[in-house]
Amino acid sequence: MRTITINLTAGVALPIYVGGNYFHLLETTAGIDVEFVRNQGVFATARNMEFGFSSRPSDGFEGLVLTSATTQAVKIVVGEGNGGYDRTTGSVQIIGNQGTFTQTAKSVTNAAQVAAAANTARKSIEVQNNSAAGVLRVRVDGTAASVSSGLRLQPGQSYVPQGYVPTGAISVCMETADATANNVEVIEG
Repeated sequence: MRTITINLTAGVALPIYVGGNYFHLLETTAGIDVEFVRNQGVFATARNMEFGFSSRPSDGFEGLVLTSATTQAVKIVVGEGNGGYDRTTGSVQIIGNQGTFTQTAKSVTNAAQVAAAANTARKSIEVQNNSAAGVLRVRVDGTAASVSSGLRLQPGQSYVPQGYVPTGAISVCMETADATANNVEVIEG
């Protein structure tokens, strides 16, 4: 199996004297025509093929003729046997949830307060306990946290939901009185 890069001129048929029983078009910027040659004649034609096209003529081929409507460089694979080529070109960009975030510091005592109001457009939320010693309680079901109910976050820990983000009000409360200013950080997107 071998990979060949070829420069095609618009409208000019280019014969390629290489045989095989496997053809794969790896890179193009526009469609090309592929003619398969055997016994000095064209026995099969594929019109306006783009990258990813492949063919395995049953009795193989002795050559190819490539024609493009535009000037371009193409890359092909030609081979013998049962091999294959599974490659794509280009780039992949993964874009997850993105957007504007708000970040607020709150001074939380042992009385419940809303850390983040209900927000049906919420895509992310993080609540961090920045207290030096106090344990933070967090409720995400829209009801008020208390000194004995809610997720328990030790100093420095954060609540960050994975996969499913609650859109209701998020309530927080310290288990004991905590006079530390800005002891809870909330980031919402």
